[in-house]
Parts: sequence; structure tokens; C-alpha cells
Amino acid sequence: MKKSVFIIPLILIGCGGDDKSNTLDTQPNKTYSLEKVVSLKSGVVYSSELFDSATTQYGFIAIENKPETVINGVMVTPQYRYFTVKNSRHGSGNISAPIWETTSYIDTATKNLISFTTFASQTGMGTRINCSSTSPYHFPAQVKSGDSDITPGFTCDNNITIAPGNWRAESTTSGHLDFIVQAQTVDISGSLINEVTTYTLDSGGAIVSLKINNLKSFSD
Repeated sequence: MKKSVFIIPLILIGCGGDDKSNTLDTQPNKTYSLEKVVSLKSGVVYSSELFDSATTQYGFIAIENKPETVINGVMVTPQYRYFTVKNSRHGSGNISAPIWETTSYIDTATKNLISFTTFASQTGMGTRINCSSTSPYHFPAQVKSGDSDITPGFTCDNNITIAPGNWRAESTTSGHLDFIVQAQTVDISGSLINEVTTYTLDSGGAIVSLKINNLKSFSD
């Protein structure tokens, strides 16, 4: 699963008197900031252990913005994402666990994703694939429940073409917003696979939890 490039909702107002315990803290047109998702501030953006209760698989995700650099005359922020999946939290089950490392190059001025380099491996050896965006694009600064859009595809090394993806925003019963991003990436054999990343945001835009396919962070 390639990197992230590199990841919401509303609530209903409960009925009955002044009992605020049944009130969800959102309105149909409430907006949620994506600042924590799209931030280019240098340093760690997000990191967490992940767990899939159905398969008892574990994972780890870390997203970090590196110092700005210039590529082809454009000032960009490299955003590095490390993601791994394993069968246990500690011990021999972590040996040869599949990992995905992706560096996305984001135009610092426009926040458009220009290109990314990804590496997927289970042995420490593998092919590094470079991909370029077919069209300038960046996530909006804020969204509300019901918002959605199509994201551009990519042309990559080895005649790989990554199809356009999409994102949508959905409200949750807890009064948070799920910002859901679906995109293609490659697996450790170089085949295209789908990756769905869900950022759960509170009313202030902070990332409450993160989910990649069925692996969910412990922080919820």
C-alpha cells in the first residue's frame, strides 16, 4: 500500500427537553478542518499501532513531513509514510513483515501532489516505483458530511498506470467525521491493489483515529 500521500462527520440533535446527553455535536452543514490531514509542517504528522480484530493482524503507520527541497525548479515538501503489517506485536512474527515506504512530493505553495516514490517489500529487497500525477490536485482545506470528489491517477515506472481514486466525508454516530480516501497502490509483488484510508476527525479537526483497510489504530 503506497504511501499516503499521502487520509469528518456530522451529528444529529437528540430529542427531549434539556437532556444534552442525547445531543450530537454537529449540524448538517458543519465544516471540519483537514489541516491535520494536509499539513506540510515539518515533523511527524501521525503515527500509531494498528489492529484488525477479525484477523488479529497488527500494523504500524507513521507519516512524517521532511524538510523542503527543490525538484525540477519547484519547492516541494517530501512526505514520508512507513506502513507495515505483521502477525504479532512482538517476536518472530515481525520478521519479514511486509512493509510499504512511500515518499510523496507535494508542491509547498499549492499543496498539489506532484509525484511519489513507493517501495513495497517483504524481504528488504524490491523495486522502487516512481509515479507522476496526471493532473494537479490537493484536498480541500475543510469538508462537511456528504462532500466527495475524484482524485487524479498516476503514470508510473514499469508501464504501471494507477487509476483515479476518490474521497468522501461521512458523519459518525459519535459526532466525529470520517474522511475516507480510496486509492490504488502496489503490493509486495508489484500488483495493483486497493487501499482505503479513513481519518476520523473530531470537531476541531484533530485525527482521533486512522484506519487502513481493516487495520485500525488503537487511539480511538
